[in-house]
Amino acid sequence: MRLRAFVWAGLIIAVIILLVGLPATAVAAPGTNNASAPPQVQYKIYVVKEGDTLGIIARKFNITIADIKKANDLGGGVIYVGQKLRIPVKTRRAEEKQQGSSTITKQPTRPAGFRPPNAAKWIEVDLSQQRLYAHQNGQILFTTLISSGRAPYRTPIGRFRIWAKVRRQTMSGPGYRLPNVQWVMYFAGENAIHGTYWHNNFGHPMSHGCINATNKAAKWLYNWAPYGTIVVVHR
Repeated sequence: MRLRAFVWAGLIIAVIILLVGLPATAVAAPGTNNASAPPQVQYKIYVVKEGDTLGIIARKFNITIADIKKANDLGGGVIYVGQKLRIPVKTRRAEEKQQGSSTITKQPTRPAGFRPPNAAKWIEVDLSQQRLYAHQNGQILFTTLISSGRAPYRTPIGRFRIWAKVRRQTMSGPGYRLPNVQWVMYFAGENAIHGTYWHNNFGHPMSHGCINATNKAAKWLYNWAPYGTIVVVHR
């Protein structure tokens, strides 16, 4: 009995020594990885229409021609009407969801015949993308997701100028009263670009005609854009 107890005690001590001596990675849960996972890619199907080119389709979905070629094995880049193309869509858009983003890789989708203003600074609002672009000296300096007006309070389309700037104010109208709205820039009558704290649903129409942006984005625009800055709103 004493010998058996001695053997069991020795086994227990050996196990403890082994466990204590293991490196931390040896007892980590299997499959864990501290590196952030790359954005996952899913695909949607797009049917080629008459007049489509790879460039037009790429701009429509905010991807590159190379992305389309790679997803569809298009060596020569030839497409035809009725062809079904796989369009890669990144599912992780954390920056856009959190702050409205300033992702310069995004490009506006402009209507046919669009002519940019001949101005050093101007603001472009693309309602189809629900995105605002700040242009300076022919380049996109900043971009952010916004929320424009939803029916029946659509944001007006056209070319305007910032005619008033208000650091903070109370905004009210049918069914709402919002104190402490910050970084307000009026461009079309009572429609303004301003900071928003009452929702985080940027990328979708939410307002009574104004351009909702995060407070962070609205502050940047307020400090960057002087009185008279051109604001172009289009689909």
